[in-house]
Amino acid sequence: MIIKPIKAAVLHKKRLIVMIAFIGALHMLKAQLPLNSKAYHDSLYTALNISENDSMKARTAFRLSHYWAVQRDYKQAEKYLVLGRSCFKNNRFLLGMYYRTVITIYTYNDPAKSRKALFKTDSLLSVFKTPDAYTNLAGAWYSEAIIAQRESDEKKSLWIIINKVIPLAKKSGNSATLATFYSQVGILMMNRQLFEKAEEYFTKVIQMKNVLPAKKNTLVRVYIYSAENFTYAKAFKRAEAMLKEARKILDKNPGATDHADYYLAEGRYFDETKQYQKALLSYEQGKKYAGTINDKDLENWLTMKKADIFFKTKQYPDAEKLLMNLLKTGYTYKLDNERRLYDKLAYVSNALGKYKDAYEWQKKCSVLSDSMYQAQLDKDIVAIEAKFKNSEKEKTIVKLQADKKQEELKSKNQKLTSWILGIAGVALLIGLFFVVYSYKNAKKLSVQKEINHQQRLNEIEQQHHLKLVQEMLDAEERERQRIGRDLHDGLGGMLAGIKMNLTQQQKTDYHNLNTVISRLDESVVELRRISRNMMPESLLKIGLETSLRDLCELLESEEISITFQAIDIEQNIPNATQMHIYRIIQELLSNAIRHGHPSSIMLQCSQNQDVFYITVEDDGKGFDVSILDKSPGIGFNNIKNRVEYLKGNIEIVSAKDEGTAVNIELSIDSNRHERENIS
Repeated sequence: MIIKPIKAAVLHKKRLIVMIAFIGALHMLKAQLPLNSKAYHDSLYTALNISENDSMKARTAFRLSHYWAVQRDYKQAEKYLVLGRSCFKNNRFLLGMYYRTVITIYTYNDPAKSRKALFKTDSLLSVFKTPDAYTNLAGAWYSEAIIAQRESDEKKSLWIIINKVIPLAKKSGNSATLATFYSQVGILMMNRQLFEKAEEYFTKVIQMKNVLPAKKNTLVRVYIYSAENFTYAKAFKRAEAMLKEARKILDKNPGATDHADYYLAEGRYFDETKQYQKALLSYEQGKKYAGTINDKDLENWLTMKKADIFFKTKQYPDAEKLLMNLLKTGYTYKLDNERRLYDKLAYVSNALGKYKDAYEWQKKCSVLSDSMYQAQLDKDIVAIEAKFKNSEKEKTIVKLQADKKQEELKSKNQKLTSWILGIAGVALLIGLFFVVYSYKNAKKLSVQKEINHQQRLNEIEQQHHLKLVQEMLDAEERERQRIGRDLHDGLGGMLAGIKMNLTQQQKTDYHNLNTVISRLDESVVELRRISRNMMPESLLKIGLETSLRDLCELLESEEISITFQAIDIEQNIPNATQMHIYRIIQELLSNAIRHGHPSSIMLQCSQNQDVFYITVEDDGKGFDVSILDKSPGIGFNNIKNRVEYLKGNIEIVSAKDEGTAVNIELSIDSNRHERENIS
C-alpha cells in the first residue's frame, strides 16, 4: 500500500469536498426547472406552436432555449434562440431577454461571450422596474457568479450573489428565484467547509417551503445539498433526516430529473457511515438515472465513487475494471479528471502487486498534478519505483542463481571500471542537461525581450496616433468656436444694427422696407442656428444632459419625433469629454435624419462609473453596413476618431428597410482625460 502523510490526506479530503460541491454548482441551474422537466418542455412546445402573439412567441422560444441549455443540448438551445429573435424587431425588453438567454447558453462554453451579453442585458433591462425585469437581471448576474466559481474565484462568486443577485431577486418578489440563490450561497459556504454558515442558508430555503411552487425542484435540491453538508460535518442523523425529506418529494414525482443527484448524496452518506454495500446500491441507482437524463459527467462521477468503495473493501480487481472502463469512455476530457483517474489506477495497481503499472500510472499523474500535490507525488513515485526496482532485482537474483557461476567471478577491476564509466556517463548527462536547459532559457529570454520591445513600439505608435487625433479634434473644436463667436458677435451684431437702422427710416417705401427687415430677421435666426451648432452655449452653462435635450428639441420636427432618455449621467464629466460626446451624438442624429428619413428616433445615454453608453435607434430605411468599410465618409470618420480617442468601441446594426441601431461605449475616466475649459 502507498501510505501518504497526514497532511496530504487532509488535502485530498479538501479536494474531494471541492469536487462534490462543484458538481452541485454545475447542476444548480436545474433548480430553476420544474420537477417534471419533460412535461414542462412539452407544454412550452405546444404553446409555441399555437401562439399568434409575436411577443408571447418570443418569450416561449427563449424559455425553450433555456431548457435545452440546462440539458446541455446547445444546438437546440441556439435554434430556439434564433427563432425567438426573429419574432420581434424593436422591442427593448424582448431584446434584453434575448441577451439574457445568450448568457445561459454560453456560461459554460464561452465565458467571454456570456460576459459581453451580460452588460447588454443590464443596459437594456435596468430601465424597467418590473418583477420580470428584476428576475431576468438576477439570473444574468448569477451566470457571472458561476463563471467566477469555475475560475476558482469563489470570493468573487460569493460577492456577486450577495451584493448583486439576491437584492435583485428580492425586488422581483419571486420566492423560487430567491430560494435558488440562497441555496447557491449555501453551496459556496459548504465548498469552503463553513458547514454552519451553509446550514444557515439552506435553512432559509427550507423555511420558505410553504411559499415555494410545488412543481419546482428548488426544495428537493436544497434537501439534497443539506444532506451532503451534514455528511461532511459528520452530523449523520441530520443528514439522514434531510435525505428522508428529499425522498418524500421524489417518490411523488417519479419523472423528476433529480434522482441521480439524490442517490449521489445518499451513497456519500452510506460511504461515510461505512455501510459500503448500501453505498454501492445507491451509486448504481444514481448511474441509472444519470444515464436516462444523459448526464455523462454525473454518471462518470458515480462510477468513480463505486470504484472508491471497491478499493476500501479490498475488491481491487473490480475497482480496476471500473477505472479502466472510465479510461475508455472519455472521462479524461478534463485534465483534473485525468489526473484523478491516473492517481486511483496507481493505487489499485499497487494494491494488486502490479508495481510496474502503478509506477507508469503515477508518472502520468505527476505530469498533470498541480503544485499543491507535486511534492507528495514525487515521494509516491519514489516509493513505487523502489518497489518496482526491488521486484526486478529479485527476478535478476533468481536468474543469476540459475546461471553459471561465471557471472559471479567477474574481477573487481571490471566492476570498478563499470562504476567509473557509469559515474562519468551520469556526469556527462547532467552536464548536457544543464547546457540544453541554459540554452532554452536564453532562447526564451531573447524571444521575450523581442516581444516586449515590439509591444513597447506598438504602445508608442498608439500613443502617437492618439495624440495626433486629439490635436486634430482640438484644432477642429477651436476653429468651430472661433467661427461661432465671429458669426455671433461680429456678423450677428452687424445684421442686428442694420435692422435697427432700417426700422428707424422714414416709411417712404413701407412694403419694400418690411421685406428687407423680414429677410434680415430670417438671416439673424439662421446665423444663431449656425452659431449654436458651432458652439452650444448650454453645454458650457448647464451641462451635457440639458444640451443633448436642447439638441433633440432643435432637430425635432413635424415629420420626425425624437425621444431622449438620460440615465445616471453625472455632472463631473470633463468639459473636453462632454464636447466629444456632444459632437458624436450631433453627428449620429444628423446622419439618421439626413440619410435614414425616419419617423422616430430614440436616443439613450447612460453612465456606469467611468463608462458612458450611447444608443441611437431609428425606424428609417436602413443601409448595408459593409458600405462603411469601403467609403466611410467624413461624418463617420469624425465619430470613429472621437470614439477611438475616448478608448471606446462602436457597434452598428442595420439592414435595408429595418432601421438602424448604433451602440457606443466610451471611457470617461477623469483621471486619464485632461480637463479643459471651453470658451
